[in-house]
Formats: sequence, C-alpha cells, structure tokens
Amino acid sequence: MTGNASEGPRVAEHSRNKARREALANRFRDSKDSLKVVLVRDMWLTGFDAPSLHTMYVDKPMRGHGLMQAIARVNRVFSDKPGGLVVDYLGLAHELKQALATYTESGGTGKTAIDQKEAVALMLEKHEICSGLFHGFDWSKWVSGKPGERLGLLPRAQEYILAQQDGKDRLLRAVLELSQGFALAVPHEEALAHPG
Repeated sequence: MTGNASEGPRVAEHSRNKARREALANRFRDSKDSLKVVLVRDMWLTGFDAPSLHTMYVDKPMRGHGLMQAIARVNRVFSDKPGGLVVDYLGLAHELKQALATYTESGGTGKTAIDQKEAVALMLEKHEICSGLFHGFDWSKWVSGKPGERLGLLPRAQEYILAQQDGKDRLLRAVLELSQGFALAVPHEEALAHPG
C-alpha cells in the first residue's frame, strides 16, 4: 500500500516505496510465485500486464476507458486460460456496454472479447463432454429426488467415474473446461437458463 510519514508508524510499516511495489509487481506477474491474491484500489487497474491473472473482483465504481482497462487485466489468453472472469459486486454491466459502444464509435477495431454466442456454444460442448462421462448412469434422482436420494447418488457417481479408464482425470479436466466455458458465456441468457 502507499502511504506517507504523517499517517503514523502502523501505516508506515505496510507502506511500499517504488522499488518494493515493483518487486511485488514482478512476483505477481510470475505465475509460479506463491503470491496469488492482491487487493488494489487504483494501482494495477490500468496499464498493468500479467497475462496469468484469471479473476478480478470489482467493488469500485468505474466507467469508460478505465473500466475497459481494468477488465483487460484479466481478459488475456495465457497458457490454457481462454479468458478471464470478472466478479462484479456493483452491477457494472451498463457502464461496460457504454464503454464498449464508445470504443466502437471512436474507431476501435479488433475483437474486444469472445463473442457470447461462441462462448455459449463452447459451454454447451463442454457440458456434453461432462454428460458423456456419465452415459449409462441413472442420475435422474439428482433432478427429481429428495435431498437424501440426491446425496445417495454421489458415492455411486464417484464409483462410476473411477471405474472408467482415467475417469477421475477426464472428469476433472471436463469440469474445469465447463466452468471456464460458463464463465465466458455469462451473462448470456442461454448460459444462465441452462439446467446444468
């Protein structure tokens, strides 16, 4: 955090000078470093590039270019990460639509994000893969059963997957990809309405 001497010794011990902030930035950019979570107010929201970042929790009002820049912090392709996830605690969708409209009207070119229809198609494909791993397993009670019946399905479902060749690894990979697909597809109404 930033601070100055007038804020007292309790703040000063946590304050970072330029060199210490740059050292933290370098650690945070390194996807192998143990530093995985950073809380920021203004710094690193714009102009900070760390492609491995995958999730941003937003609880600060933003708009326009600043909002676009902040979202760009996590919307980078990196290794097997197809995009990022923005958890919006304030309801910034309207501001984002305005920022995208301004970007487009001012001559911005290029694809700013994955097309929502493409994202929904990707999500549905990954859902089909997950469902395919349970082909032949009767999981109808998961939807229509009482809580005890639903819980009773879990051990049988685990055994069903574990009985398959590389079943556990295949399911974990498929669920991860489905989660990523869903994160890219929301808030599209088809993604939100999908029964899962």
